[in-house]
Amino acid sequence: MKLNHIVPLDGVRATAALMVLFFHCFQIASFSSPAGLMLQKIGFLGQTGVSLFFVLSGFLITRILLQQVKDPNYLFNFFVRRALRIFPLYFIYLCIIYFILPILFRKPIPDFSQQWYYWLYLQDFAITFRWPAIGPKHFWSLAIEEHFYLAWPFIVLYSSTKGLITACFSLVAISMVTRILLVSNDYETYFFTFARLDEISLGCLLAILEYKKILQRLPIQWVERSFFVIVITAGTLWFLFTAQANPVIQVVKYQFISFTYLLAVAWVVKAPAQNVIISVLSSKYMTFTGSISYGIYVYQALAIEWIMHYNVSNNIVFFAGVILAIYLIATISFYLIEKPILSLKSKLTLQPVL
Repeated sequence: MKLNHIVPLDGVRATAALMVLFFHCFQIASFSSPAGLMLQKIGFLGQTGVSLFFVLSGFLITRILLQQVKDPNYLFNFFVRRALRIFPLYFIYLCIIYFILPILFRKPIPDFSQQWYYWLYLQDFAITFRWPAIGPKHFWSLAIEEHFYLAWPFIVLYSSTKGLITACFSLVAISMVTRILLVSNDYETYFFTFARLDEISLGCLLAILEYKKILQRLPIQWVERSFFVIVITAGTLWFLFTAQANPVIQVVKYQFISFTYLLAVAWVVKAPAQNVIISVLSSKYMTFTGSISYGIYVYQALAIEWIMHYNVSNNIVFFAGVILAIYLIATISFYLIEKPILSLKSKLTLQPVL
């Protein structure tokens, strides 16, 4: 049975990509008025777009795995599809920043001793423990997702439903303990795989609840009320403690953020198609943005640097320039690189013998 495609989740993926893009733009833009500073503070919420990506990835990937787990070629097909989706843009971008741009602008090529973490998806370790490394810092989240993709298919294959639920809660506990250890030793909790697995695991848990038809029976009003309660709580804590590096907040904040997005994704899955928000998320613009969202995430620093090269002082012009640049780059990448490579999925994956 073919897995149904939940169209508005394409819009959710687009939202997450744009949130991260705007966050990085707000880090660069300069504001002086009270209204501008407040807007910038709100813009910093865009960094939680990564958490939305994690929850959404956990949900979507687990849906696929649960549906295909009985396929005799389950593991092979999964890893082939993930490799075709992730590796080409990832390694092309590394080649661009490590070799092509330095040659074009006559700058030194970074020593391989500072590159190799990125080639092996270990940059989150290097960033967390302050090892000497040079590379696209925003790629830390791609390392975490890759680590998840390497392990979770095996857990799904060899676990019962009860075992999967236990695994999800175990990952939440592991992440909490990891963050406590990192904070205690004066390390950042934001970038490390074992400190962020709880967000992905909550998405996995939601997929399990959908697979067992529990999510479908859950009243949508309960989801909505829970969402508003957690948003108000998380929002209050964020405005009170943001940028203070409070150790307690550093440990628990990801639970608030990830549970907020868990409820948001659950609501999107359950909400009627006639809902205004669902209509927006399912619009052609949002679904198209969702289709190029990986490129938006990968190339964002390139687009920002491109516009910064022109020394734009007006914030509106700067934001508009970045948006145009990233859509141009990501669209070209999607049609010239991603789409042709993704078309190989049917040729390289193994089909069951009838």
